[in-house]
Amino acid sequence: RNEFTVVYQPQIEISNGKIIGAEALLRWHNPALGQVTPDEFIPITEQNGLIVPIGQFVLTQALAMSTQWHQQYDVNFRMAVNLSPRQFRDPDLVNFIEKAIKHSGISGEYLELEITEGVLMNAQSYIDDVLNELKSLGVRISMDDFGTGYSSLSYLRSYPFDVLKIDRSF
Repeated sequence: RNEFTVVYQPQIEISNGKIIGAEALLRWHNPALGQVTPDEFIPITEQNGLIVPIGQFVLTQALAMSTQWHQQYDVNFRMAVNLSPRQFRDPDLVNFIEKAIKHSGISGEYLELEITEGVLMNAQSYIDDVLNELKSLGVRISMDDFGTGYSSLSYLRSYPFDVLKIDRSF
């Protein structure tokens, strides 16, 4: 019903005030419920598996907007998109991301995928494989909300993170 929209939060280089990227954020406005916060609807979509197609929608929208901004403003900035633990377990994830990058026409280096410690908690071997495959596409990997889970510093050495986003509660 087209109730989902993607909004973009700018990422700014503090030293010079320039916009260097954006983070794609999903919002839901339901006619009966009004604005439903991500804290309310994301866990439900994660449980019922709808997070996979919703995540694909967000990634596709974010890459399309990134392509438009690259062309319109002749700038090279990074688009950050969150991946949930359920999305990360999707066996078609890397294939979908690779196709989406190719379809967008921009380089994988301009995509940053944010994962939380929850993705790493399973310690499954596929995690290493997926992260390495994403890195081979040129995609940057970000640890989001570091400090809200077990906050093991060993994660930072064990996985190929490019960015560390420390949670304010930490």
